[in-house]
Amino acid sequence: MPGEIGEVVSTSLSSSERADFVEIVESGMHIKTRDEFFKWTQAELQLIFPHGMLVCGVGRLGKDVVQIQNVMGCNFPDEYIQALQRPDGLTHSPIIQRWLKEQQPILFEPDCEVTQKLAPPGWLDNFHRYGLVNLAAHGQRDADSHSASYFSFSRIPGSLNQRHAYLLKLLVPHLHTALMRVLSNPRFNGRLSPTQQINLSAREKEVLKWMSDGKSNWEIAQVIGLSESTVKNHVHHILGKLHVGTRAQAVAKAIKLKFISAKH
Repeated sequence: MPGEIGEVVSTSLSSSERADFVEIVESGMHIKTRDEFFKWTQAELQLIFPHGMLVCGVGRLGKDVVQIQNVMGCNFPDEYIQALQRPDGLTHSPIIQRWLKEQQPILFEPDCEVTQKLAPPGWLDNFHRYGLVNLAAHGQRDADSHSASYFSFSRIPGSLNQRHAYLLKLLVPHLHTALMRVLSNPRFNGRLSPTQQINLSAREKEVLKWMSDGKSNWEIAQVIGLSESTVKNHVHHILGKLHVGTRAQAVAKAIKLKFISAKH
């Protein structure tokens, strides 16, 4: 939670981050479809808020409850989302419940003793089962206060801290505007299965290509001119986006999904 996770850090944006933020906002103004929305989150948004998974949606608000109306995800396990929804359409996510009460960014790391008090055992089991790693979430109420959008990011590099909460406060109003524009588009046809929205960047596809040749992180770094740690991060994101545990599984699934060819 804000104030409970991570070290004290400066929240001010650097000059380059300010430029990135302006680019994010300007490009977000042109989003009309869910494909455009997720391409935006996997490209421009990653410049200042890197993450491996995203699920978002809108719902009607009641007293300490929310009834989900539309939900979309990118690289997020569909089974995890389904596990949060009750037969009556309400959700039983402790993170959402906390956000409803506080209306502030929620940061969650399962190994933090303080935040473990928030997580029921069954929910935490699913959190670990689907490899979410960590979670940063925030939302925005509509003007009538009877509905809200909600954005939950997972697999965020490093430890969560107040800077993540600050960035969510900056970004979520623009995410909200873009999401509402997508949902009001006549071509939007309801709930999106996260497994159908696996978006790999050009660099990740390049790393995958060399992974399929059996090259190590160090070897890939030498070939494409990146540091070994940067390549390691790319591999980490690739495994998360493809919902696999090994490099071999990632290559096999990437070929099946035609992200790379069997013979390149």
